[in-house]
Amino acid sequence: METDNGAINRETSNAREKAGRRFKIFWESIFSLSNTPLGLVAGVIFAMFYTNLVRFRSWSIAIYPTILTTKGVINGILAGRLSTGLHVGLINPSLTKNTRYYYIILNSQLALSLLIGLLTSFIAFLITSTPLEELNIIIFTSLAVQAISLGLINPATAIVAFIAYKRGLDPDIVLYPFSSSIADILSTISYVISLMIAFWLNAAGNIIIHIIGLIAIFLLCIVTYRFRNESEYWKTLRESFLAVVIATLIAMISGFFLLQIEKQLEEAQEILIIYPALIDSLGDVAASFGSITTTRLHLGLVKAKISDIGKQFYDLTQIWCSGLIYYSIYGSIAYLIDRSVKSFFIAIISFILVSPIIILLAYSVAILTFKNGLDPDNFVIPIETSVTDAMLTTCIAILIFLLH
Repeated sequence: METDNGAINRETSNAREKAGRRFKIFWESIFSLSNTPLGLVAGVIFAMFYTNLVRFRSWSIAIYPTILTTKGVINGILAGRLSTGLHVGLINPSLTKNTRYYYIILNSQLALSLLIGLLTSFIAFLITSTPLEELNIIIFTSLAVQAISLGLINPATAIVAFIAYKRGLDPDIVLYPFSSSIADILSTISYVISLMIAFWLNAAGNIIIHIIGLIAIFLLCIVTYRFRNESEYWKTLRESFLAVVIATLIAMISGFFLLQIEKQLEEAQEILIIYPALIDSLGDVAASFGSITTTRLHLGLVKAKISDIGKQFYDLTQIWCSGLIYYSIYGSIAYLIDRSVKSFFIAIISFILVSPIIILLAYSVAILTFKNGLDPDNFVIPIETSVTDAMLTTCIAILIFLLH
């Protein structure tokens, strides 16, 4: 009898273990997305300063979505390289005494960030018809935002990666969602600080903004000289350059659409508050699936065929459902703020419409870049993130215009 009970207990235990493994990705996705509510902090900060600071200039509105997107792009490249590097042994889970590969990847972020700052400022100048005399302040404000946020975000991303890896969690699933949420807050804080310096401190602020930008440029010269003979440094810049340019151009679409509804946004504060969390969550959903695909490609666990997406359908469904749960939460928060069911449906409808396209895009980019001998980590998250932000912002703008 005791033997029978022991057998039954073992069978029950095995069944529970199998069930746990079956829904492992779902629970890891729920866990990794649990950090996206931090995007609400970024949203609250943005909403608080929207009227008195952000709307002070049209270009300052236009660059905000681009800052969120491109910080996600830069952070995504770092997260992807850290995740894969940890898995294949190119990076050690330590902030000190790490590999040269790690330091090359980390320092390449500065060049990419300043490039984004320049592109963002010129495009914002063009689409907002800003007077030529303001171009200088746009450029150095954008550079200051990039420099300040980079110094805060990169160490935070590395710490999250190393802690997750040491605790047996999969960085492919956990890292980018956590780090991107932190990046939203830190980049929004950097954005607000830079605008305060530029707009509220008058001549002194102008000098400070220029000093920050010039220091960043000087550091870039030092880094480039130090790694001038490192092929991996130039490979990262070469492959990431195209993705960064594409991402920045696409991201400005978000800025353009925000400009079109800037007055409606004053009456839709609840959407402003959940906006960073919405783009963060959907980007994380697609990034997790893309990162899993990238690692499996490197390890030879999946074939480089777009048609093979069906073989990962079960994993994909778990990740998608976790995203829908969080969108329901954010929609409910918007409803509680505004007491309008329209705000709830704006969140849900935008997720249902945009998510399938973004997930398919992330998978396709991973497959196509891998087949062409490129590193998918330099392309998947940057392209997916920028398209996510642009499509979701456009969708939300249209829904606000129609429903508010």
